[in-house]
Amino acid sequence: MKKRFSILIVSTVIIGLTLSLFGMALVSQTASAERAQNSYRQAPKPIPAANVKVVKKIPFSLDMEETKGKPDGLPGKDKDSDSSNGAATGILGTKVTGNKYAIVIGICDYPGTEYDIGDCISDGDSLHMYKSLTELYGYKAENIRLFKDMGGTTGPILNKVSYTAPTRDRILTAIQEIKELATNSDDEVVFFFSGHGTNGVAEDGDSEYIDEGIVVHDSDDGNIDGNSQLDFIWDGELRNWFADFDTIRIVFIFDTCLAGGMNDLASEGRVISMSTGETQSAYVYSTAGEDVDEDGTKDGEGVFSRLFVNKGMLQGLADGYNQLKITDEKVVVEEAFDYAKKNIPGSLKRKQKPVISDNFDDDLLL
Repeated sequence: MKKRFSILIVSTVIIGLTLSLFGMALVSQTASAERAQNSYRQAPKPIPAANVKVVKKIPFSLDMEETKGKPDGLPGKDKDSDSSNGAATGILGTKVTGNKYAIVIGICDYPGTEYDIGDCISDGDSLHMYKSLTELYGYKAENIRLFKDMGGTTGPILNKVSYTAPTRDRILTAIQEIKELATNSDDEVVFFFSGHGTNGVAEDGDSEYIDEGIVVHDSDDGNIDGNSQLDFIWDGELRNWFADFDTIRIVFIFDTCLAGGMNDLASEGRVISMSTGETQSAYVYSTAGEDVDEDGTKDGEGVFSRLFVNKGMLQGLADGYNQLKITDEKVVVEEAFDYAKKNIPGSLKRKQKPVISDNFDDDLLL
C-alpha cells in the first residue's frame, strides 16, 4: 500500500512539473510573440543625422494664380499647351485588378506655431486626395489611412472620417499594416504627402551624402535633434519601409520642398510625382478659399497639389493632357502631373519645377 501510494505521489509530482514547464513555455512563447509584434509595430528610433535643415513651404497668394490666368482648356486649344514631351503617353497601361490601399498625409498645422504653413490652420491637400480616391478611383474608406494636422474628424461631406496626427510611429505602422494587407501582386498602393521637406546628412543606409526627407509630427520618444515638435522620415528610410511589398504598383506623390530628392524610391512599376526639383522650395496657398469637407474651416492647398489633385483630378481638367491628346473622362497619374507642371503660375515656373520618375509601362490609372 505504501509502495503504491509513493508511486502515486511521484507520478503526481511528475505530471505537475510537466504541466508547469508546458505552461511556462506557452507563456514564454506568447510573450515572445507579443514582443515581436510590438517591435514590428513600433518605428525604429530616429536615425542620427547632422546639418538638418527644415525647408518650409512658402505662402503664395491665390490672387496671383487668378491674375496670371486660370488654367483651363485642353492641349491643342491653347497655343502655349504642349503635351508632346509630357509624361502621359495617351496609352492606358495595365489596369489594377486587385485591392487598392492608400496612406494620405497632409500637414498644414504643426505642433506649436514656428513651423505652421503661413496662416493655414487646416490642410486641404489630404482632403482632396482622400476625396479623389474614394469618389473617382474606387478606393474603400477602410483601406485608406488618413493623417492630417493635429488629428480630428472630417466634415459631413466626407462622412466624418476620423484622422490622426501624422507622427513617425503612426506612419510606419500604417505602412506595415498596408504591407500586410496588400498581399497580391495585382494590388495597388498610394502614398501621398503634403508638408515641409528637410535635408541633412542622415545615416539612412543609402549612398547619398545629402539626404532629403519629409517633416512630420514628433513621436513620444523625441527626435534626432532634440526638437520636441518635429520628426523626420528620410528618403532612404522610406525606401526600406516600402521594400518587399508583394505588389510593385505603388504611386508616390510628394508636395514638399526638395521633393525631387525623393526619387530614391524609384523602382519597377512605381510612379513618383514630385512638386519641386531636388533643391527647390514648394509654394502654398495658405487659405485657398475652399472648405473641402464642409467642417466650417477654409483649407490651405499646396500650389502643386491644387493643380494635380483638386483641379487635375477632381475637376477633371487634366483629362487630355497626354501625347495623343485623347480625352476619355479618366485622369491618369501622368496626366495630372503634366497638367500641374504646365499650369504652375508664371511667376513660379523657375522657382518650382515639378519632376516625375515613371517606371510604369504607359499610363497608370488609379
